[in-house]
Amino acid sequence: MYKLEDLSPSERVVIRQSGLPLYTIGYRLDDLDQTPELEKIRAWSKKFAENKIIRAIGEPTCGLGLLLIGPPGVGKTTLAAVVVQELLMASKFSVKFMDYPKLLRTQQRAWNNPNGEEQDLIDSVYGENDNPLDLFILDDVGKEYRTASGWAENTFDAVLRARYNAGLPTIVTTNVPLKNWGSVYGEPMESFAHQAFIPITVTTGGDRRK
Repeated sequence: MYKLEDLSPSERVVIRQSGLPLYTIGYRLDDLDQTPELEKIRAWSKKFAENKIIRAIGEPTCGLGLLLIGPPGVGKTTLAAVVVQELLMASKFSVKFMDYPKLLRTQQRAWNNPNGEEQDLIDSVYGENDNPLDLFILDDVGKEYRTASGWAENTFDAVLRARYNAGLPTIVTTNVPLKNWGSVYGEPMESFAHQAFIPITVTTGGDRRK
């Protein structure tokens, strides 16, 4: 583990403004239960640190993100947050953590106030302003957030496609197995996920919350 006060002032600011869950701050990957696919995460992190992901024109990994999949309580959110902290120790970039319901609420507020902070944040998420988020963590994407109109699913689709097309990686945590994405989010989205993400199955000994 590390202590926040041991970091440089600029590193502390980035972490505090990232929106990462407070309970995850201070952990390193070596402090966590080791998911069997951790080496895939380390390989992705290495590419990230080598500038082969963020807007990496000509690289096959340009815009490539991580898809952390597993049932509730296995540590997907913690793993995502700790991966980000590991990366921040090695390089400087802009990052924001947001759970899926908050993204939807922020989008709704932006519609009501198109000149406000929420719209600016949404534009950063989509990579459509002068301050795009280099890395976006979208947490807790699940089938329980489906809407009758399809609006929530379409927002999810639009964010991921816009970011990937702009060479901006996203880390998604979800309880929906990738094989079920076709029925939940549509066949095109399932196909796109195989292109835009490295799928990681998180299986760390059952529900750690109990």
